[in-house]
Amino acid sequence: SRIELGDVTPHNIKQLKRLNQVIFPVSYNDKFYKDVLEVGELAKLGTKMLNHVLNICEKDGTFDNIYLHVQISNESAIDFYRKFGFEIIETKKNYYKRIEPADAHVLQKNLKVPSGQSADTQKTDN
Repeated sequence: SRIELGDVTPHNIKQLKRLNQVIFPVSYNDKFYKDVLEVGELAKLGTKMLNHVLNICEKDGTFDNIYLHVQISNESAIDFYRKFGFEIIETKKNYYKRIEPADAHVLQKNLKVPSGQSADTQKTDN
């Protein structure tokens, strides 16, 4: 079988809403779906929301790390967060109660630059 993902449009927004209700353990309100349509693509909305959170944490300056959970089978989400500097640090068994697989990866993004390094310093193995 073949699955194709395309842009979210007014013609398929109800399908997205139904998929989210079945797949995710949280409910999204109608404003969320309106915002998805206004942005055009869910990935752009996710990027915008994550950048917003990262900017708030950076401006605040008191956060050392950000943590989040991702279902172990959600490779696209894992790849998405890795592009923002998140790393898998742990896997929690039976984290989710109503979805399979029930395990979740814990991802972490370190917000503090180790002393003696600049944000632009690259790690290299010698």
